Amino acid sequence: MSGREVTELGLHRETLASQIYAKLEGRILNGDMAPGTRLSEEGLAESFGVSRAPVREALMALQMIGLAERFGPRDRIVAVPTPNLISQKYDLWWIVDAGRTYLASLEATPAQCDDMAALIDAMAIAVAQNDVAAYKGQCEAFHHAIRSGCKNPFVTELGAGTDIHLRWFERLYDRNPEVSAAAVREHREILDAFRAKNFAALSESIRVHMLRQRDHILGLFEAMAVPPPRAGTLLS
Repeated sequence: MSGREVTELGLHRETLASQIYAKLEGRILNGDMAPGTRLSEEGLAESFGVSRAPVREALMALQMIGLAERFGPRDRIVAVPTPNLISQKYDLWWIVDAGRTYLASLEATPAQCDDMAALIDAMAIAVAQNDVAAYKGQCEAFHHAIRSGCKNPFVTELGAGTDIHLRWFERLYDRNPEVSAAAVREHREILDAFRAKNFAALSESIRVHMLRQRDHILGLFEAMAVPPPRAGTLLS
């Protein structure tokens, strides 16, 4: 069998583990695989039409990133969030994002800052009109713009890893983003510190913004009052 042969699902053998990882990560982040879902090496290998080796490698990568937990000698389950895990991930997120955003600020031009200010103005208009879709689009564009100038690949990679969990928590507990004047004000404060390249002010404004989001997610998590799902739902 050549290295470029494909399985029934069209996965190239040379990149099986990474493709299986991407498919499983996508299902988890989209909420298609609930916390506690059992990830069976045997069941997944059969489902993807591959041997256990690339499945095992993909599951190990999911475990390393924190989206899976070991369950038995061979299998794993989709990680089950706890209040402590949520708090710790948000702490990591604001710390990493402060550094990532500060490094980006050192490269930013006044014109780029003006473009970001225009995005915040559009967010404010969306809040006034209660236009959730428009707000979400402008907010995502702002977050991309304010981080994308970071030239340190190690910080960028670490930031991408923390972003994964925050998207997951929001998908699980809060699929509709906050649309409020308070959020717009916090984004303006972040941009002001970014424009001034003031690391202390930038760190504090990001910390306040993200920890308020953390408290919101924790409130939703606890309000659900549903015990963690039982491990044992077999994915096949």
